[in-house]
Amino acid sequence: MTTTSTADDVTAAPPTRSRGVRRRRVLVGVALAAGLVAVGGLGAATWVKSPAERAAQAAAPPNSLITAPVVSRVLTKSVVARAVVYPPAQYNVVPAAASPDVTQLFVSKLGVRTGDTVAAGELLAEVSGQPLFALPGPVPAYRDIKPGSTGPDVSELQDALEGLGYSVGDDDKGVFGRGTAQAVTAFYRKLGYPVPTTGATTQQAVDTAQKAVDADKQTVDSLTAQKKAGATQPPTQPGAPTAPAQPPAPAGDIDQQLAVAKKQLATDQAALAKARAVNGPMVPAAHVVFLPALPAAVTAVNGSVGSPASGTLVSLTSGGLNITGQLTPSQAAGVKPGMAVEILAEDTNTTIAGTVAEVGAPTTAPPAGKVITLGGAAAAGAAAAGNGGGPGAQPGGGGAPAGPPNNGPGATSYVPVAITPSTPLPAALNGKNVRLTVLKDKASAPVTAVPVAAVSTNAAGQTSVTTVDAAGNRTTVPVTTGVSADGMVAVTPAAGAELRPGDQVVVGK
Repeated sequence: MTTTSTADDVTAAPPTRSRGVRRRRVLVGVALAAGLVAVGGLGAATWVKSPAERAAQAAAPPNSLITAPVVSRVLTKSVVARAVVYPPAQYNVVPAAASPDVTQLFVSKLGVRTGDTVAAGELLAEVSGQPLFALPGPVPAYRDIKPGSTGPDVSELQDALEGLGYSVGDDDKGVFGRGTAQAVTAFYRKLGYPVPTTGATTQQAVDTAQKAVDADKQTVDSLTAQKKAGATQPPTQPGAPTAPAQPPAPAGDIDQQLAVAKKQLATDQAALAKARAVNGPMVPAAHVVFLPALPAAVTAVNGSVGSPASGTLVSLTSGGLNITGQLTPSQAAGVKPGMAVEILAEDTNTTIAGTVAEVGAPTTAPPAGKVITLGGAAAAGAAAAGNGGGPGAQPGGGGAPAGPPNNGPGATSYVPVAITPSTPLPAALNGKNVRLTVLKDKASAPVTAVPVAAVSTNAAGQTSVTTVDAAGNRTTVPVTTGVSADGMVAVTPAAGAELRPGDQVVVGK
């Protein structure tokens, strides 16, 4: 039997489901509202504080202790100061004319740049077509060095040429002879420049002396032949008119004439040798820069190709670097030559050992080397005066310290301490301010040490340290102090007290 739903049944079901859904929705809404109220109340509670709570939060945190460990180490009493690194001398090279014919100086070539290292025999520059090169030697060039010259400048030229592989032969030390002339010739050819010579004047003297010797030889030869042949006619000079026949001359007259002619020949031969000795290859003062030590560092090049060569063209430093510490008078007390030092360049963390060489008198002048001018008026004077004269006034230039004579009227005095490094200072330290530690006194064995800040002194003058154990308990330990260095001080606990490496001591709060 088939059952058929009535219309009333169909229409009655939906209202029942709708009321259930509505009830569930209401319950969910009530729950959400309750949650929101709870959260809001909690948030509001966090913003509401009592006066006591606000005061507690604004109060300073409780004190805490700063501690440091007790150590066992060797303490070295030292003095720490600053030091300046600088070259012992700066050489300013001022070009000069190598010949009176040169009226203007221009840079025609540059052989070096700032920062380069110059070796012996190297070309620095070319000025108006003339080379300017460096050679090792302690005596600045103050004259043209030419055949026949003697002196210390000749000796250093010979040494420099020998060092470059150019032999001076059998020439005596300090004497410009034929061997030195040959070495100079070879050196200039190696550089690629014409060999300078003493010029037309000396060559003319050689030619004149040679003609006199040739004439003397003819006279001697003629008289000798006449004596052998028994001739009575006196000899005639070449080109002279024939003299009329003379009566026979006594044999003694020919002997006398021959002796006179031979004497004149010897005199003229000596003159020829002298003329030849001063004629030939030379080294103009304007061509060479003698430096005490090579290689040298180029610190400045003041010019370019085509620019006028006036004033300093090239600045060089030679002979390593100096270092001078700047100590206060109280620091310098007890510092003596021979004490060990440590040199520290902070930027590269480079440490170099050394010793105190000299302790100077208090001064305000900044540490600096000499400034020496090479060339210029001295070389120009040599070119104009030839080989005559000596060094002249101040051939090597000045000698005044670089910079102002002092740091000003209000400058602070310091004690300069010259330092001798155990190894040459690197070129990179030139001009730098470094840290200098003078090691004044060293303990013979490790000692128990604490930071200086850990030691306290009471009203009775008794010193002590305070230890803190792992639980935070503090103990005052009476101590006596010893040598101090690098912020540490040696301590010895009083009888009955204990202080061991690794213990923590209070250094602050």
